[in-house]
Amino acid sequence: MKINLRFTICALLTLSLALAGCGAPRPASSPDAPTPIPQISLPLVESPNLWSIYFVDESFGWGATETKVVRTNDGGVTWYDATPPDLTFVGYSPYVFLDALTAWILDDSGTLYHTTNGGSSWTWNPVPFMYGSLQFLDASNGFAMADLGAGAGSQGVAIYKTNDGGATWQVVFEHEPGADESLPLGGQKYGFTFLDASRGWIGGSIPVDNYIYLYVTQDGGATWSEANLALPAGYESAQTGNYAPIFFSAADGLLPVNMVLPADPGIATVFFVTRDGGQTWTPGQAIPNGRPASMYSINDIVAWGGGSFYVSRDGGQTWGSVTPDMDFTDLLSDIQFVNADTGWALTTHDGVDTSLYKTNDGGATWALLIP
Repeated sequence: MKINLRFTICALLTLSLALAGCGAPRPASSPDAPTPIPQISLPLVESPNLWSIYFVDESFGWGATETKVVRTNDGGVTWYDATPPDLTFVGYSPYVFLDALTAWILDDSGTLYHTTNGGSSWTWNPVPFMYGSLQFLDASNGFAMADLGAGAGSQGVAIYKTNDGGATWQVVFEHEPGADESLPLGGQKYGFTFLDASRGWIGGSIPVDNYIYLYVTQDGGATWSEANLALPAGYESAQTGNYAPIFFSAADGLLPVNMVLPADPGIATVFFVTRDGGQTWTPGQAIPNGRPASMYSINDIVAWGGGSFYVSRDGGQTWGSVTPDMDFTDLLSDIQFVNADTGWALTTHDGVDTSLYKTNDGGATWALLIP
């Protein structure tokens, strides 16, 4: 069953997963914080078949294959095996790569692996959840949203928090059968974000026209309320899906909302921007397709449009385009940019093999790193 997990996830293009897109968007690390690059003394991995990537900066990055955690310190040219001991399946396991040294990975038995030295060694401990997603605000404080099961358009979750790097966890919210919860059981929950110990958001999807599924907490996840966002004019017939917002400071954040429309272009994306810590959100100009996308500052977004890249320098309010010298149509599974010039593209072939490309000119030309 584990061998087929990748194909199952990317093949489930039901309405809800088509709305969410394949993979949550991620911000780049802060350019103001220099990245400590550890010396690597781990086994080489030749041409890893990457399922996901996360680059900290132009040089250092992490990646996941079906069975390995890998890392690079030369921009993706060379990769090293940083897999925790006894972890036999990685794939789409929940993970957090906080920086070049610190990471967490949750396996499907409820074991959380943790490194503070770039994967040279790991500690591990059991946690009270197995499926869901993770977020760490820093090396000590983190949250988890555990999946309690889904069906008939509903999904139950539990929210946990830790203040000791993941060694111990405390439940702060949990759906109970028949209970009237502030976070509804109805709707699929795609992801969550906490801006600090108190403020957090959960995004998802529900099959209703002109409705954005976004709930917010002000008390660390104990209680929730609707954020009440509205689609831009002209898109009222769309059904939507979204992860939680991404924040770049205490005030500035972006929320990509994916839309399925009854007419052309069929699929579109609009980015909402906040400048006041999520109290208010302003939609930008919608673009066709728009996934995958990479947001590396409050202003800078690169999103795939199906034949070219859309590029925004004002938080999605307006867009330009860049046509790549590679035909990524029907192949592109993930992109990540860390600045206006440097980015990576992960492509999938026949649902099995992947290739990694890199650009140094904002997406116009691409070099093949892993065939």
